[in-house]
Amino acid sequence: METWFWVLGWFLSILTMVVNGFVIFLVCSKRQLRTKTNTFIVSLAVADFGVGMLAVPPRFFCSLATECTPRSKEGLIVKFVKVFIVYTSGTNLVGLVLERYVAVVKPLKYLTFMKRRRVIQMVLTSWGIPFLFTLTLVSIKLSAIDRAKTISSYLYLLFEVILCVILIFFLASMFFVVYNLNSRDRNLAKQLRFNQLVTRAKTQNTAAVKWVALITCVFLSYYGIMMRCSLLYITGQSCEDFYFKTPLRVINSGINPIAYAFFKRDIKQECKRLLFKRRR
Repeated sequence: METWFWVLGWFLSILTMVVNGFVIFLVCSKRQLRTKTNTFIVSLAVADFGVGMLAVPPRFFCSLATECTPRSKEGLIVKFVKVFIVYTSGTNLVGLVLERYVAVVKPLKYLTFMKRRRVIQMVLTSWGIPFLFTLTLVSIKLSAIDRAKTISSYLYLLFEVILCVILIFFLASMFFVVYNLNSRDRNLAKQLRFNQLVTRAKTQNTAAVKWVALITCVFLSYYGIMMRCSLLYITGQSCEDFYFKTPLRVINSGINPIAYAFFKRDIKQECKRLLFKRRR
């Protein structure tokens, strides 16, 4: 493979592992950061750390080996572990957005709904569903049934479409609520003339919406490529998109902690505290 791909791939993989590893260490080492929302962030960071670790390095070392092929025993193990981690990242992202959806859309029900037991159940579900899905794919692969590849492709496509639809629904609902709040604030400003305060709140909401929109675009772009591959496999064609799918996959996992953690007030303050402490 081309040198530029390995350089870019290794850079993005290392950066993704460093950023997500820092989020995991920071939240786990600081008692004040062990909140419900940060539990979802850590779970997502663990999955994204795995994505960074498995996206490029196994393929690189496999290219150096003479007996390493995608259809070998080792190649299949790496493939299904990668499938599990990639889809776990997706389900954890949906779980985090669901938690934010409840907090934004139904704030009065948040405390009663999002209890510690419910958080644990949601995190375990975010890991359990991809595990069962991967186990199903392994069973289909090991069984000598006809059109096993086509059946697996249909399952891939179904899983990817479901994740995208759920994420779009939650984010659209959050955008709708934020838009209504901004409209209400503008009307209140006209009546009370508190233009400066409302403008400041509007700016914060707009910045949050932009970051969520960025995450959504990257996620949907990557999953759009995956759905395209699934459709090609269903029609019996090959999918040669490794060169642009892999970097986008790592970027998707690397940008998650930046948007959901470093721009979260408590984690952002803790990062500043560590930075200023080292400067002293």
